[in-house]
Amino acid sequence: MNTEKAELRRYEDDLNVSGTGVIILGAWSIIRVLIELFMNTKEYLNFDGEDPDSAMMGMVLVIAIIVVVSFVIMKIHLYIGLNAMRAAKGREHKEGYFVAAIIIAVLSVLSLATYAEDLQDLDKIDTTLASILVDITTIYIFIVVIVSSIRIKKIKGES
Repeated sequence: MNTEKAELRRYEDDLNVSGTGVIILGAWSIIRVLIELFMNTKEYLNFDGEDPDSAMMGMVLVIAIIVVVSFVIMKIHLYIGLNAMRAAKGREHKEGYFVAAIIIAVLSVLSLATYAEDLQDLDKIDTTLASILVDITTIYIFIVVIVSSIRIKKIKGES
């Protein structure tokens, strides 16, 4: 019985910390997109040969899309992170965070394949490896959320 309580406490702590990590990684995802955009502005916002009005409309459209996508990314990460933290503390939470965590973890694993081409370019190998490490950390955190949630339910005897 004592071992079960200690194990439950450990998984609750893991879930709480990884919930916080999910929120932080959501913010980092947005920062990473903004850094990428600002560092490669000329590539993404290349409106050479267009009239100034259509170039401005294109830039406004790109910025609007980035804002909306950033909001959605942060909303999903907050949903998963906050509900994981609530579940860890035994408070009322939405069960959908678990499914969302599985979906994001699977998508993150699948997104690792996008680095195959970047690993061939030796000029960008350092930033590519750093991005891979961040993505592996993201996958690890989501796996901890999933495993901890399952173990807590199992220990508590919930179905």
